[in-house]
Amino acid sequence: MTRLSAVLAFAIVVVLVAGDADARRSRSKSHGSAQPVESASEKRDDNTLCDGGMMITSDDQIKGCTALVKSGRLSRERKAVALYNRGNAYVGKNDFGRAIHDYTDALAVKTDYAQAYFNRAVAYRISGEPQLAISDYTSALMYLPNDADAFAGRGTAYVKIGKHDKALEDFDRALKIQPGNLGALTQRGHANVRTQQWAPAITDYDAALAISTANVEAIYGRGVARIYAGDLLGGQTDMTTALTIDSSVTARMTSQGIPPPQIRTATGSQRQQTPAMQTNAPPPDAAQTVAPTTATPPASTVKPEASAEPPVHRSTAFGQ
Repeated sequence: MTRLSAVLAFAIVVVLVAGDADARRSRSKSHGSAQPVESASEKRDDNTLCDGGMMITSDDQIKGCTALVKSGRLSRERKAVALYNRGNAYVGKNDFGRAIHDYTDALAVKTDYAQAYFNRAVAYRISGEPQLAISDYTSALMYLPNDADAFAGRGTAYVKIGKHDKALEDFDRALKIQPGNLGALTQRGHANVRTQQWAPAITDYDAALAISTANVEAIYGRGVARIYAGDLLGGQTDMTTALTIDSSVTARMTSQGIPPPQIRTATGSQRQQTPAMQTNAPPPDAAQTVAPTTATPPASTVKPEASAEPPVHRSTAFGQ
């Protein structure tokens, strides 16, 4: 009997000790020091970061591509892709100098890299080097002869150097390949305004706005064309709407050779002046002089679109 009591007592002690240990472990899990949380970028490998995408920042894409380039383990093809993707990330940061450098390095590795030619052309054009942009767009078209965006981009670059006939040819070719190319429609509308072809300009802008109601340059350009075509109220309504969406549109359009119409009031009537052909930067006194209209444009809920220009090609999925 005494032996049985001792065994039972020992068993009770074991149970209590085990329960106390479990309690300590539980408290440790509940109140112990927090484990470091990995950031989203730390959970992805360099290949995934270099691919880019909606959930990857430009800085993280640059980080991933740089690690791959420095690894020394890439084939020539994959190194060209990493350089190209990093160039795209720099474009996303508006760092066009570094982007051009990476595209150039990618082309040194892969001389037939059409997308690199195209994106370097975009970077050159935005950086104010239209002649170099034209050269790269032309190279891209050697490999991608049906790329509507390349024709639209080259046409835009031709405008920058005053070659309006060549620009129109490229816009027409882009629209023959892709009738709904937003950049080509908008830029051809601009070209028609510069050559005072009001009806074709309005037609192009209408088509562009059917694709994107947020195309502020098309709204503004159509307003200019309508005013000179005699539709003063419709034109002023368009221009007021465009300015409501993006107050900087006047300066941007003036820099593209489309200054605001000069309308003056004399003895109660309004007189329109023929717009001068203008392709240089806006003069200091190029101010908005369109007479105020009593028509109130509907409240806009669209977000401003910086410019309906041909986009850069996207990053290439790494390893493809």
